[in-house]
Amino acid sequence: MSEAEVLEIINFHVANAMNAFAIYLSLTFAFLTAIYIVGTKLKTKQVVLVVSLYLVWSTAFALVAIAHIQAMDSLVQENADYIRAQLFFLPWFEFGIMITAAGILICGYFVFDIRKGLDESGKE
Repeated sequence: MSEAEVLEIINFHVANAMNAFAIYLSLTFAFLTAIYIVGTKLKTKQVVLVVSLYLVWSTAFALVAIAHIQAMDSLVQENADYIRAQLFFLPWFEFGIMITAAGILICGYFVFDIRKGLDESGKE
């Protein structure tokens, strides 16, 4: 591949990773907002359904972002002579896994925190 083709494909993977990560973040913040607004009003079955839906969709978009990051990272390593920006050589793959997993775990904490408040109030 020529230098221009390599850079174009890397840009493709970076753009797609950013799009998937933006969707993941949108889902995460929408979920957090919804769970704080209506979380205490939901029955246990409803919480399980909402949390399951969030986990499936957020994990799917996180994995898409991570797959593009991994592809970009492979291209950067294979074509290091063409890459002039040192930022491309950072551990983006590991960062992607860490940040998306942390976001999902933090959301789980908030759900249990809301539900704990519900259990203590004795409403359900």
